[in-house]
Amino acid sequence: MARLSLWIPPFSPDYSGAAAVLFDLKTVTAMHDGSGCTGNYTSYDEPRWYGSKAGIFCSGLRRIDAILGDDEKLMKKMTAAAADLKPDILALIGSPVPMVIGADLKGIAAELEERTGLPSFGFDTTGTAYYDQGAYLAGTALMDRFTKLPKSGRQTDRHQVNILGALPMDFGNGENVEALREILEKNGWEIGLTFAMGYTLDELANAAEADVNLAVSRFGYRMAVYMEQKFDIPFVCGFPAGELQEKRLLAALQKTAEMGTSTVLKDRCPGAAHEKVSEGKKETFLILGEEVMANAIRNVLEEHFTGCNAVVGCLFGREQALARDCDLELKTERQIKEAMNSDEYKTVIADPFLEPLLEEGSKKSFMPLAQYAVSSKLGEQEAAVLAGGRFEQWFKKGKIRRMKQ
Repeated sequence: MARLSLWIPPFSPDYSGAAAVLFDLKTVTAMHDGSGCTGNYTSYDEPRWYGSKAGIFCSGLRRIDAILGDDEKLMKKMTAAAADLKPDILALIGSPVPMVIGADLKGIAAELEERTGLPSFGFDTTGTAYYDQGAYLAGTALMDRFTKLPKSGRQTDRHQVNILGALPMDFGNGENVEALREILEKNGWEIGLTFAMGYTLDELANAAEADVNLAVSRFGYRMAVYMEQKFDIPFVCGFPAGELQEKRLLAALQKTAEMGTSTVLKDRCPGAAHEKVSEGKKETFLILGEEVMANAIRNVLEEHFTGCNAVVGCLFGREQALARDCDLELKTERQIKEAMNSDEYKTVIADPFLEPLLEEGSKKSFMPLAQYAVSSKLGEQEAAVLAGGRFEQWFKKGKIRRMKQ
């Protein structure tokens, strides 16, 4: 009962993250479920779905199939779809029922590959973890299979960067990703792989040729660590919210590419205001959401507010390497509500779907900032582009400050 939510909806689950990683590729992707999980992904977790030609299907799992374990039926459906659509990849994605009955999706995928000759994957997602975990399962499996080892001796005169961690659950329709790409290209960086929005199988195959990786989310950080271990590519983890943070990130990318030492931009920027002020004037913020973006928002707030005290509330898991000691891991609605109503914070920055958790009569300021993993398309009007100087433009808009009545 501790995980019971009365006000907020379920956040995007692991099977949606796995499907999102496969979305841009020419795949036949089947969610092994009775249609509910497939509908949840295509209707609420994937803004690219409508009008697309992505091969996302439901296996049509029925009660009798679950009881008898009729894997042959599923394989026949996948084989027929492969014959019709001529994909590059076949993929099976798990849901709660396959978890309960112990379906061997990896074994089924191996049999499918034997029958069709196509690279086939089975992902044991369960619907009980968050989207970044499913995305990591799919991302590492794809890189293990398709990404080629780098050629000996990277070109020192080229500046190539991969963007890791771009998922619609964190970046919605992708405007922040496009703004980031513009910043990098304007400053002389060649972009290799943008994982996993707007990429090709060829870009995935050549991803290990990059000089440095830029991780822009918790999923991206985990992929960056994986690529550092497997391909010896250093990384920078952060997002350039605000003009000063943009300069800081670009400098970190250049230094990391030259020195080979990975960097996480989680600490106070050296140029940020930090003079002591009276307690009554101190600005205190609670930033709820995805950890890397929340860190970026905190960093830029520290530039704008002298004596700022900002805490990140991690909704999808707290990564120790990305967190400050003060940061919170909020696993339940009750914990989120308690943090939001704590006397320690004057202002809460969070998805608008979390605003009802503020207690009646609260005098806190609430700044809505939509995240697709929380409010889906229903919160799109409160989404914002935060890359570079656009953060300052968003922050200065009066509508982002409103008092809970």
